[in-house]
Amino acid sequence: MTSPAIETTDLGKVYRTLTGKYVPALNGVSLRVERGTVFGLLGPNGAGKTTLLKILLGLAQPTSGSARLLDSNPGNTAMRRKIGYLPESMRIPDYMRANRFMWYMGRLNRVPAKVLKKRIPELLERVSLGGVKKPVKAYSKGMQQRLGLAQAMLNDPELLFLDEPTDGLDPVGRKEVRDLVQHLRKEGKTIFLNSHMLSEVELVCDHVVILNQGLVARAATPEEFTRGTGEYQVRVAEVSDAVRAAAATIATTGEWRGTTLHFKPRDRAQLNELLDKLRGVPVEIESIEPVKFSLEQFFMQVVSGGNS
Repeated sequence: MTSPAIETTDLGKVYRTLTGKYVPALNGVSLRVERGTVFGLLGPNGAGKTTLLKILLGLAQPTSGSARLLDSNPGNTAMRRKIGYLPESMRIPDYMRANRFMWYMGRLNRVPAKVLKKRIPELLERVSLGGVKKPVKAYSKGMQQRLGLAQAMLNDPELLFLDEPTDGLDPVGRKEVRDLVQHLRKEGKTIFLNSHMLSEVELVCDHVVILNQGLVARAATPEEFTRGTGEYQVRVAEVSDAVRAAAATIATTGEWRGTTLHFKPRDRAQLNELLDKLRGVPVEIESIEPVKFSLEQFFMQVVSGGNS
């Protein structure tokens, strides 16, 4: 069995304030990120996401529990050269140009100069910054974010940590980042994605964990999170008195919104019974759609303490 890219076991972290008070940030977090997958970390502010990320990157030490990345401990020098990282707030010197910044970051990562000469222009093209000569101070927030993404890939990492990668990007830019993430997954890379953009997480992630108050509140695939509610939307061409009367014999608790009937049948047989009644009017049925939770709805339910 292949070892995971990331695995934590009962990971805990307690901070001590200047007044001597102990504040727990993580309370026994256990999770597993399989290799070659896109993993999404969600949670409200103060949930412990940043602390978890710092521990995985070797920037903070846990109070209890353990963490393993690529079969090594966080902070292991050889392992860290296999990691790429895009921080949430990338601070790039205003005077630098893209090529110079990429060269500087590449040498810090000990990427050979010969490799950088080939890789830098390829990566800049990949993030739509090829041929851009102006200094960073003239960049938009989205351009700076794309440059940050490029530097995260300089060392051809096995594992990429992306903290709010679509922050500041317009819809086209977000689509480009999604495509890039999916392409990296096809190359066998593992991506650890921390984002408040729930719609982006829903579209690209294979597995999602919701942290809340330092605990793993939920862990599942996006499909499992966005399961059906049991309700259906039945849209017809027109709503007449005869259509309403026919529907009312079956969907006694249904609600009409325009030409769409919102109805929660007890089973599939009752749904088909409703459709037979409508066809007998007759009326043209344009669509039948199950109503599902969005990831945002599920997230709000979890963090507010609701059952799911």
